[in-house]
Amino acid sequence: MLAGMDDRPPFHLAFPCRDVVETVSFYRGLGCAIGRNSEHAAIIDFFGHQIVAHRSDAIEVQHGIYPRHFGVMVELEALDRIEADLRRQAPDRTERALRFSGEPIEHHSLQSRDPSGNVLEFKTYTDPSAAYVDRGDARIGDVAP
Repeated sequence: MLAGMDDRPPFHLAFPCRDVVETVSFYRGLGCAIGRNSEHAAIIDFFGHQIVAHRSDAIEVQHGIYPRHFGVMVELEALDRIEADLRRQAPDRTERALRFSGEPIEHHSLQSRDPSGNVLEFKTYTDPSAAYVDRGDARIGDVAP
């Protein structure tokens, strides 16, 4: 199911950031509402889910998307809007690809980084059930370095 399309409770994720003001500006630019915030942390409505940015001086920036990233699965039209927002804010950190083209697990993958280097991935599956249904295909992502 897509975010906001079922009765499951919102997901909560805490993640590190270098600068709360910079982080709030970035996520607000994606259309996210900002809740309580201070110089140490900010609550963000991330497409119906609660994420909390906590300021940290010890951020380990990973190379590539694996192993740690987060995002949401959305309809194709929403993916296009998110891509436009990301290209305005982080043009050199935003990439889009069609993965597993023509196969049952075909999906659009939009990847970017927030100002602290946290990796974001937004997905649209051609067949939405492919996100969860085991069709005997064990390919998941790539090998993490």
